[in-house]
Amino acid sequence: MNSKSAVRAAGLAVAVALSLGMRSAAAEGLPLPDLENHRWKHRVVVIDAADITSPDYQTQAAALLPVWVGLLERDLFIVTQIKPAAAFRVRLVGKDGGVKFDSAKPVSADAFFALIDAMPMRREEAAAKKEQAVKPRS
Repeated sequence: MNSKSAVRAAGLAVAVALSLGMRSAAAEGLPLPDLENHRWKHRVVVIDAADITSPDYQTQAAALLPVWVGLLERDLFIVTQIKPAAAFRVRLVGKDGGVKFDSAKPVSADAFFALIDAMPMRREEAAAKKEQAVKPRS
């Protein structure tokens, strides 16, 4: 199995596990902010924390900041909600506005990317981009 196949297989395994309900226990906490302006334009990672110095927030930020190119490629927008006494929580909201993943612990960028890359809408976007790249210009 080559490395591309291994990455696809890992992504599929993550997507299957999540679809079967093997999610990290969701934190109780803040409701989602109004994301209507992002609907059908962006996927949104919503991070809730008591403050930006909390270890979980720092871990989550450290996982996402270095991979900004991957975030842009996947139309990801990050929203942070800071409220004293808020429990840490990270959610992935799809372009349709539905919560696709919810965790009370920080999540690696690779896990987010595998989940997103396994989504039908993302596969269609990647195929369209690839097709557009190989079309000869007139």
